[in-house]
Amino acid sequence: MTSVKRSILCLLALHAALLPCFADVIPSRRAQKNAEADQAIKVRLEQLGLSAEQADRQVRELTSEERAYFAQNPNRIQAAGGLYWYEWLLGAATLGILAIAYFSVTGSN
Repeated sequence: MTSVKRSILCLLALHAALLPCFADVIPSRRAQKNAEADQAIKVRLEQLGLSAEQADRQVRELTSEERAYFAQNPNRIQAAGGLYWYEWLLGAATLGILAIAYFSVTGSN
């Protein structure tokens, strides 16, 4: 009985010792760091209205391929996700015209 327990304990110890060998390796820093590319992208993001901290975070989240792509021509980075004032005005005018047309058609009965 003790030899079975000892064998099981040895097997568990071996298993516990081998577990780190099967772990995935995730690098703690980027493989390639190009300070000039990062700076060009950061400057463009700041021109588009991001704060310095937000621009740094965005640059850190880019892959090395994305950084190389945008560093070749920083004007490729465009502001997205918001509407300009004239887009809001055009949308409100369109909704107003649709409301007038709806009430003129349904209200005349």
